[in-house]
Amino acid sequence: MKTCIATVSLGGTLADKLDGIAAAGFDGVEILDADLAASPLTDAEVAQRCNDLGLTVDLYQPFRRAEGVTGTEFTQVLERFHRECDTMEALGADAILVVSNTDADAIDDRDLTASQLHALGAAAAEHGATVMFEALAWGTHINRVADVEDALTRADHPSLSLVVDTFHLYAVGDDITDVQALVPRSIGFVQVADAPWMDLELIQWSRNHRCFPGDGDFDVFAPVAALLQSGYTGPLSLEIFNPGYRERPAAEVAAHGAESLSDLINRLEYTTT
Repeated sequence: MKTCIATVSLGGTLADKLDGIAAAGFDGVEILDADLAASPLTDAEVAQRCNDLGLTVDLYQPFRRAEGVTGTEFTQVLERFHRECDTMEALGADAILVVSNTDADAIDDRDLTASQLHALGAAAAEHGATVMFEALAWGTHINRVADVEDALTRADHPSLSLVVDTFHLYAVGDDITDVQALVPRSIGFVQVADAPWMDLELIQWSRNHRCFPGDGDFDVFAPVAALLQSGYTGPLSLEIFNPGYRERPAAEVAAHGAESLSDLINRLEYTTT
């Protein structure tokens, strides 16, 4: 099973993060745009470093305010999207993460969202890429996996796939039954994050208190097991927003993440064999 981790999970420079991720034994990496922007390395140099370390770049992220906007603004969205896809390509990746609109002025029109997602899928196809669409728990109108699946079904483009993130899943009150209801072929990427149960604003909970599997209160095993049983064969990726992790050496945190993910995978393999 391919393992992956997002660079946002670690502190230090992008080079430090990549070195730590490779040393911990991960197969791939999600590269955060802010980490790339802060690095003195060019996109091509980052791609070469990943290649030298034996890491695949499985996802470039995130692309925001992509849907639920006016037609006039969407012209600008497409221009931004093509530029980000150029960056994605330079990194050697073929997938870009698009997140649901979280702004107050997002338009509540599922057919509009679907048409805009279709256009993004067509634009991604020009770059030989796939759009991985994710519902953020605080999304204005799209905040559940069922919302994403509905929008993608209406959008009907082969370059669009669904992301399941265990934090967002539990944060909005979804569970394994909502995962089991998904159409297996629609699932393109799985992000795994644990967290303690807390009575906080969703964005603050997500940005400050995520943790590695087994370190929190979520049952991350159940939804991931359901996804694998449905036929998902892509990466299992850790996406952990936690300021405490970023204060520690990248290699130390990456090693802890790899161990926690390995424990989860061992449990998954034990129950499916």
